[in-house]
Amino acid sequence: MRGPRDSTDDMAALIPLRRRPDGATPGERLSASADDAADTADTADTADTAEDGVPDVRRASWVLPTAPSSTSRARRLVRATLRDWAGSADGETPEVAELLVSELIANVLRHGRGEPVLTLLLQNGVLRCEVEDEARVPVRIRDTSPDEEESGRGLLIVESLSRSWGVCPTSRGKAVWFELAVRC
Repeated sequence: MRGPRDSTDDMAALIPLRRRPDGATPGERLSASADDAADTADTADTADTAEDGVPDVRRASWVLPTAPSSTSRARRLVRATLRDWAGSADGETPEVAELLVSELIANVLRHGRGEPVLTLLLQNGVLRCEVEDEARVPVRIRDTSPDEEESGRGLLIVESLSRSWGVCPTSRGKAVWFELAVRC
């Protein structure tokens, strides 16, 4: 059974060592849009050009409110962003990404602190989804028997459906991430 990987090495593979396209460094707080109705308004979708020596990277990020509606909003954002990235995701990838992001957002709302920050990164056929919050509490998979309650299985789902996942510390707290292979 794979466990979380607590390393920033994997993040470096997807985020160039220089600052992110919006000027933030990995783990920095990202700005929120005041208009929740316009989900695309708080999207920072960029693609680096080959001239600067950095491979193409697509990135979108949002600060979500600490409200139950953030789980469904996160699913809509993932679906819309992958659709906007014009065929950047194949068959099941959008649905799997939506499910796993909603699990991570639900965990932040239940166990975390502060507003969740959702970030999607697409580079070289790998979609990386991160959910950051202000809690520094370690994340762990709960061993549950079939007789136990229904909750507590979110990270088991993340582990079984993603190609890899992990937790990394940030300046705000922590980011839980997963990766999915996509055909571009």
